[in-house]
Amino acid sequence: MRAEQDRVVVTGMGMVSPYGVGVPPFLEAVREGTVAVAPIQEFDVSDCVCQSGARVPRLDAGAVAALGTFRRAPRATQYAILATAEALQSAGQAEPGWPSERVGVFLGTYRGMTEVSEQIWSKMIESEPRFVPALLFQETVTNAVASAISIRWGLRGTNYAISAGKSSGYHTLYLAAQALRAGRQDAIIAGTFDLFTEANQHDMDALNVLSASNVSRPFDRRRDGFVMGEGAAVVVLETLAGARARGARILAEIGGIGLAHDAHAFAETHPEGRGLAAAMRQALAAAGAEPADVDYIGAAANSTPAMDRAECRAIASVFGERAATVPVSSLKALTGEAMAASDLFNLIACIAAVGDGVAPAQVGPEHRDPDCNLNFADGKGSGAPVRRALAHSYSYFGGNAAAAVVECYRN
Repeated sequence: MRAEQDRVVVTGMGMVSPYGVGVPPFLEAVREGTVAVAPIQEFDVSDCVCQSGARVPRLDAGAVAALGTFRRAPRATQYAILATAEALQSAGQAEPGWPSERVGVFLGTYRGMTEVSEQIWSKMIESEPRFVPALLFQETVTNAVASAISIRWGLRGTNYAISAGKSSGYHTLYLAAQALRAGRQDAIIAGTFDLFTEANQHDMDALNVLSASNVSRPFDRRRDGFVMGEGAAVVVLETLAGARARGARILAEIGGIGLAHDAHAFAETHPEGRGLAAAMRQALAAAGAEPADVDYIGAAANSTPAMDRAECRAIASVFGERAATVPVSSLKALTGEAMAASDLFNLIACIAAVGDGVAPAQVGPEHRDPDCNLNFADGKGSGAPVRRALAHSYSYFGGNAAAAVVECYRN
């Protein structure tokens, strides 16, 4: 067993998802198998093959009021602020009690600031550059959202945002765990955010990677591309020693994290999923676990033919015969492809799974792809508790891959 100061635990979590503000509505929807994908109403997609997405609902008056001085901030900032507020409340630190310079903010995103960039270009086209509000340019900076969180709560610890493709979330967790184990911070707000916009929708549609059937159905042989999603989610991380010292409620332990890259081709997933396989092996080794110890796999499959198949092959490579029995599911049948935000959606679902012992069900597939011969979770539980879950992240255009072992907290 690691020393307490080397064990990283989750003490709070929060999110804004296509199901609204908060972790409870998200988990309820996941348990019920409620699909968030619907026709897009917010902008014109009449010339797109795919005309559906999993959008975050309009914030209600209470959520807007809770934003305070950030109520006019870009959507990415608003969602991250609301997710952080919930996570801190969940951690028993609505107003953080740690020394301010000992709390860090680590965020990951794939293309979370494109909405602001689009606003700038629209204003420039409609008028002239001199009429674009100067402060709007500052909101295009990737770390603007992380800075907003630090400003809102007066947190003076390490603050940054990274972009490592769609697997930015677990890269962020990895760096946060390192900082905690090194004693540089007492607590870290670690999370992800990503949005999709009119330009994103048209871009992905033009690349022929979105679903022409407007359905997200991972592992189904009829799958024909993904559906866009969005949101933000954060967790509060501490060392076990620090969490115990303040009497915190511990939700789960992050046993190990693995990071790798396909190193195959741009805009193409390696057919055997070698980057993801390497990340899984690293995560298991870091957690001191074997494939036989994993009770659930939170997959990254997003209904893309090549990526889903590659993930299945990676699982088979690492798990061998156990690949046919360990429960597997992908939330993207429900939430769509929320890019980096999907990482923390998946992580929080895994934390809930080790908490209540039931793996999230795989919605569909009605027509299984014979190349995806996995044991899809039914959401009812097998009678055996979920003690360890392995959460995946995989960039759908090839490249970065990551995995994290989420463990039921053990004394």
